[in-house]
Amino acid sequence: MRERADIMKVMKFGGTCVGNSAMISNVEEVIEKEKEEKVIAISAVAGVTNQLIDFTSRFHKDEEIEAFVDEIRKEHMKLLPQPLSSCEKDQEALEHRLQKLQTLLYGVSYTEEITPRTKDLIVVTGERLSAVILAARLKARKINAAAFNSEDIGIVTDGVHGNATADLAECEKSVGPKIHTLLKAGVTPVVTGFFGISKEGHVTTFGRSGTDYTAAVLANSCNASLVEIWKDVDGFMTADPKMVPEAKQIDKLSYDEAAELAYFGAQVLHPRGVFPVMRKKIPIAIKNVLKPDDPGTLICSDSSTRKSVLKSVSYLKKIATIKIFGTGAGYKEGFLADVTKGLADAGINIYSATTSQTCVAMLVEEGDVHRAKRILEHLLGGYYERIDVHENSALVCVVGSGLGTTRGIAARVFNSVSNEDINIDLISAGASPVAYHFTVDKKDLQKTIRAIHTEFFLKQ
Repeated sequence: MRERADIMKVMKFGGTCVGNSAMISNVEEVIEKEKEEKVIAISAVAGVTNQLIDFTSRFHKDEEIEAFVDEIRKEHMKLLPQPLSSCEKDQEALEHRLQKLQTLLYGVSYTEEITPRTKDLIVVTGERLSAVILAARLKARKINAAAFNSEDIGIVTDGVHGNATADLAECEKSVGPKIHTLLKAGVTPVVTGFFGISKEGHVTTFGRSGTDYTAAVLANSCNASLVEIWKDVDGFMTADPKMVPEAKQIDKLSYDEAAELAYFGAQVLHPRGVFPVMRKKIPIAIKNVLKPDDPGTLICSDSSTRKSVLKSVSYLKKIATIKIFGTGAGYKEGFLADVTKGLADAGINIYSATTSQTCVAMLVEEGDVHRAKRILEHLLGGYYERIDVHENSALVCVVGSGLGTTRGIAARVFNSVSNEDINIDLISAGASPVAYHFTVDKKDLQKTIRAIHTEFFLKQ
């Protein structure tokens, strides 16, 4: 294993950071001030991935496809350095990608079918375009930058379309040498985020916000000293400021704390964004591109900077509860495995599951709950008494290292909620040493978040 490149970092910029020309100028300034060797991971321009997903959700006439691609073209061409005559090769690169997009959309329209493979090919267009634009703008600032697609740089995945996982061992062999060769040649690589390529050569995406994950994979592959995730927010907060205006920025989190918060609703980092760097203890800094001198939130091995064990309270809003009742349901061998496999095969994610002798309870996305119920009814045949669904649930998660070993924390959490006359349904504690989570009625969510935040962060 190579020694860590002590002066090399990975800098990831999200879609809102490149949402318009003024925001991209901020990005350029941040990169220009960074004198260390660096690799850039870039998201699509804000809104573009959603446009692509929405457009492919139905079939279109040729003229509609042409108009759509032309709008994408205009949106990106205006972000190139001016005058356009100074970046003809970059214009050609954009046009090549746009023509490929148009061809793919024609194919979907003619066949009236879109496969997961084709969808992945289409939705990564945003990253391919933004990488060209940012590299062009950096070159206009006399920075020797070059755009690279993830497949060309060697990000190898397990081949799962829509939710791929990087093969870290393969990436270290393929990505690391290429990146270090480029850096030694004085090139600043601008790499497309959000996707990689399977061993069979197919483009596979990492899921929404997947560029965070790309940045972590690049850092792991190159033994970087730091990952910087640049956004338009200050970092992780003690609560969602929309719910709690008094919420405070968190200076430091552990890898586990950040992963739990990301999974349970804090939209600051991809839930899997910590794993590739955690193995090598590479820290992650969440930074605000509008406040580049602010420290942001540091994610590392040790997070012990506050006297309070609790770091933050997060939530998931669009959650539903499914309860399968049946005598001996929790005891029957393979029962839970059958249930989870049946839902997984249907593409339904289970956020949490708890069991008792007479009931298995699961949390799924609200939009999946009725499909999940039908699948379970078919899967289980007559081996249940009833299946209950509750659609008005919200999942609350409290996070902090030491939650599982510090006396009195759980009592304070649940007492603060009880004092607001709020009923708690499902509780899960112990599965993670840094998190408790529980469900409440959706109408009580804000009151719940505020009660916990007041108890741990506002009381003296």
